[in-house]
Amino acid sequence: MPRCADPTCGRWRPERLAPRWAAGIRFNGDWYCSRDCVEGAALQGLDDGPAVAPRPSTALPPLRLGVLLRHIGAISEGELNEALRSQQASGRRLGQELLRLRILSEPEPVLRALAAQSNVSYLSSFDIDRVTRGPSWMPAVTVRALGLVPFELDEEQRRVKVVCAAPLSRSAMNAIFKLTGWKAEPYLVDDEVWRRAVDAYRPVDVVDTQAAGLSRTVSGVAAAAACVADTALANRSVTMRTADTHRYKWVRLEGPRLVSDLLVPSGHAGPMPNAQCSMPNAQ
Repeated sequence: MPRCADPTCGRWRPERLAPRWAAGIRFNGDWYCSRDCVEGAALQGLDDGPAVAPRPSTALPPLRLGVLLRHIGAISEGELNEALRSQQASGRRLGQELLRLRILSEPEPVLRALAAQSNVSYLSSFDIDRVTRGPSWMPAVTVRALGLVPFELDEEQRRVKVVCAAPLSRSAMNAIFKLTGWKAEPYLVDDEVWRRAVDAYRPVDVVDTQAAGLSRTVSGVAAAAACVADTALANRSVTMRTADTHRYKWVRLEGPRLVSDLLVPSGHAGPMPNAQCSMPNAQ
């Protein structure tokens, strides 16, 4: 008979006909004898240890926004210098400062320059109804955390079109592909349009799979491991997959009738509201 997958435990697995309370828990394909052993395995899987310094990039840095705006003829050198001096006092982003000073009358030139800076497309106008009519298979809290709001699917190419605000998060796009298998195709929009799109997004109500709305933020890796263990205990069989973004570690739990997300803020995410782990239970 196999033992518990926790090397510090080693408890024997009971016979097949043992009662449910003694049946143990399947986590990432391995058998664990108890919730505590699962929590230890989850903690080990979530704690990546010290970050490894990235290798120096040989790619040229992107052109600054002011240079791009000058290049497309949206502002003059004098107007740019005026905005930069004002920006030092206000702390606003350059695009916001140009609009506040009425050097620019609309955000379209800023969007155009930011899109060129990130080598992506942009939308100077956007119908928010495209979000309400679009795909809604990710929990709303996950969408808000990633900063990418889906509005259209290409089933054949496995692509999901998303609107986002600058700066574009490449790591969030990579996380969507890693955990869902869909490639995100980003379109930059004005900050206010993005906020309206986030507010308009509603996940589909899928009661049978419990795939909608099960997205929670937790205070750290230890709290996430506890949530993973509670969910595994309630469902008896769970697989955990993770992806890192600039602001969060995205943890996805999947079971026979379960899709649930945990979001662990990084040092870039800022303060988060207190959240408790409410166990999604496979009924």
